Amino acid sequence: MGEVSFVEGRLGNGASWRIHYHVQGSGSDVLLLHGGGPGATGASNYSKNVEALASRHRCWVIDFPGWGRSSKNLGAFGGEGPFQSGARAVLAFLDAVGLERADLIGNSFGGSSALCLAMDHPGRVGKLVLMGPGGGVVAGAKGPTEGIKQLLTYYLGDGPSLDKLQAFIKNLVHDQSLLTPELIRQRFEASDDPEIRANPPLVPPPAGPGKETFISLDPRLATLPHRTLFVWGLQDRVNPVAGMEPFRVMPHADYLLLDACGHWAQWEHPERFNDAMLSFLKYA
Repeated sequence: MGEVSFVEGRLGNGASWRIHYHVQGSGSDVLLLHGGGPGATGASNYSKNVEALASRHRCWVIDFPGWGRSSKNLGAFGGEGPFQSGARAVLAFLDAVGLERADLIGNSFGGSSALCLAMDHPGRVGKLVLMGPGGGVVAGAKGPTEGIKQLLTYYLGDGPSLDKLQAFIKNLVHDQSLLTPELIRQRFEASDDPEIRANPPLVPPPAGPGKETFISLDPRLATLPHRTLFVWGLQDRVNPVAGMEPFRVMPHADYLLLDACGHWAQWEHPERFNDAMLSFLKYA
């Protein structure tokens, strides 16, 4: 998947960070931001998409700090919550590789981080593609979905296990036959990293979720200038499609709802997804 590289830097609080990335293709710059599940990496989340998108764009695929081959210190970025820290990590990456502006494609946690960056630094973001992003308030919900609970508690208790990973990953797709033993084994091995176990990037917020989590209630959404495409699986069991409703205050957003599709739209329906991306990114 293209050229493999690292960038690194130091934060104002003295903490050092390192971000692993691949870059492939030529054309306008597009960052692909992975989800927050255990064992997630940029390469695994977008394995079925980069070749198609790189035919017209320069695609940057990163591992967020806390995942993959990047440093395991998402919290060091000092955001109000994980989404905001993810946004700061993306900003640090843009600065480090010399990108003034880029389109952002983000799945789940990656989508929420992209949206936070657009709110905090609108001039650094071009178009937004958000696949099942977190932070949407679901009317009448009594708490997080089972998928979110499993994600946030994966490293607690006895820590990672193959059974816990298998239970979580079943939430990502509608078609369970796509979850091969090899895929599950790879995700588990990626999750079972001593550095991640020592400092998990996502755990239950100590005081419960607040405004840092429910970004769909941020009043800045109503004035965002960015053309945005939400892509949501109608059978998403992690961030259900009802969570899209409060995001509809965004003035330049369109919505693509995929049937027979769970949380991992770009992986479960890559042909439909890739066609939609190439079309959306093409036009101003």
